[in-house]
Amino acid sequence: MVHISKNKCVGCGSCIDECANNCISIIDSFATISQDDCVQCHSCIDTCSQSAIIDIDTPLLVAVGTDDGETIKADNHVGMSKFFHVWAYENGETIYREKRENVKYKEDESKTHGDPGKAKATASALENIDVLIGEKFGPNISRLKNKFVCAVVRGKRTIAQGIDMLNENINEIVEEKNSSEKRGIVLT
Repeated sequence: MVHISKNKCVGCGSCIDECANNCISIIDSFATISQDDCVQCHSCIDTCSQSAIIDIDTPLLVAVGTDDGETIKADNHVGMSKFFHVWAYENGETIYREKRENVKYKEDESKTHGDPGKAKATASALENIDVLIGEKFGPNISRLKNKFVCAVVRGKRTIAQGIDMLNENINEIVEEKNSSEKRGIVLT
């Protein structure tokens, strides 16, 4: 599915001129694709000088850290979440899949932060996950970012708001997933 990043699109319209099916328009200063009319010819991708358009053809599994099933874990780092709600992103849709319980782990009290055993335990609960969403990541982000795209959402947010932010920033998440130097990403 061809997707345009609102974070990169400058509304220049060069993609409109290249689209043989006339399925791209500018709405509120951003290019928008009518997915029903798009034939995936990718001429818009090739012409975009901002690299704002990409083809997202790989499904993603996304985990959101939570204690209550409604809000994103906010009072501590995501690895301390009681549960992870797992969502699948595919063909422009995000669908809830399952709830996973986080692994109980007795941290090494001599380490104030970044216990590698805790990172390993949390990662075991997140098998096959591509993206991990939380409000805070502790020092173990240096270990987790090699396994997942670590996506930070700021401010106390509901899981639904976090998923909306994922959808709005999907281009940047896919780029981070494909990057050789993973750093994590802040969703805005």
